[in-house]
Parts: sequence; C-alpha cells; structure tokens
Amino acid sequence: MKKLLVLAAVLCCTFGLFAEIGDPTPEIIQPTFGIGAAFSTENPDNQFGISVGADVDWKVWEKATSHAHDGSGKMYAGLDLAFEYWVPTQDGDMKWHIMKLPLQGNFAYEFDTSKMNGAGPLQAVGPWISMGVSIDFGAAGGDGASDYNDALDTEDKVRASFVWGLGASLAFEGNWVLKAGFGGNAGGSHHGWHWNNDSHFMAEAAYRF
Repeated sequence: MKKLLVLAAVLCCTFGLFAEIGDPTPEIIQPTFGIGAAFSTENPDNQFGISVGADVDWKVWEKATSHAHDGSGKMYAGLDLAFEYWVPTQDGDMKWHIMKLPLQGNFAYEFDTSKMNGAGPLQAVGPWISMGVSIDFGAAGGDGASDYNDALDTEDKVRASFVWGLGASLAFEGNWVLKAGFGGNAGGSHHGWHWNNDSHFMAEAAYRF
C-alpha cells in the first residue's frame, strides 16, 4: 500500500508541474456523476455501481481550428477524483459493500467539431486515458456482519490497488459533457471481497465550469 500511496503523491506533483509550466488556472473543472456495470468473474456479487467526482484539467497543447476535419483541438492533462460505491447485487446471508476512492492522472485530446456539418450541438469529441491508485474499503452486511467486521484486521477492510481507465468524451453546447469508458483495478483482492483484475464500464455526465 505504501508504494501505491507514493504513486499518488507523484501524480499530484506531476500534474501540479503542468500548472506551473503553463497557465496555473485549470481550463476544465467538471463535477461528474456516473453509473457503472462490473463484469469481472472475480467479483460477481457487486455488479452495479455509482460514482461521483470531479475532473480538473490543464490545457497543455492546442492546434488552432482553421477548417473542418483538420485535426484541430486541445490536449489536456490533469486529475480525476472520484468516490465509487458498488452495490451488493446477489442474494445471500453475507453481502459486501465496496467503496473506492480512486485518484488518477489523466490525458485527453478533444477534436474540435464546431465547424463540422451535421455536428449539431456537439462541440468536441476525443479519447482519454487515466491511471493511478485507489483506496478500497470493504464492509460485510447481513446476518452476523457486525461481529464479522469487528474480527477483521485493518488490511482486510482497507486495501490499495492500481486503477486505470480508457474511453471517450463528448462535449456539447451549454458546457454539458458525456464521458464513457472501461476501467478496472488490479492488485486489490483480499479476504472475502475481491477487486483483483476487476473490470467495469462506466458512463458519466459532467458539467464544465
């Protein structure tokens, strides 16, 4: 866990450096709300999740728009912060409630679509990739869960894992954004709850300030 916490500190310092090199004011600050579906065979008991968070991104490069389909757009680097809760979805006496706090660095490039015929309200579209560290909390629920949780060691309740994401975003008029992508954790399985090699799909709505 210590190594992953060091990674999180490095991520914060790295993206703080972008702010020092260029404009210290982030170009994008957007709260996010999403719903997810997990499809990992490692953890079939928590297949539905919700996420709330925020993206903070700095513009690190831009190609000015001259005409449609010229590849113009903006490149961003920043941080993706979130809280995720994965709901127990299977019947049984013992159910695990899983909460995650992922901290990720992200890179994105958004192509300018404002001059494209038929784009309508779509202003930009492009891929993003993220990776970082997640602090994962597990708590048992159901019959006998209270005594069971008391008997667990700290490492049985709290784990750190590597987390990643890959997807695309669509920015619309009015500062609304739709993000969608695949993600997962690695190295976080322990005891009765499992996030080792977890995979999921997440769709998020966001508003840019």
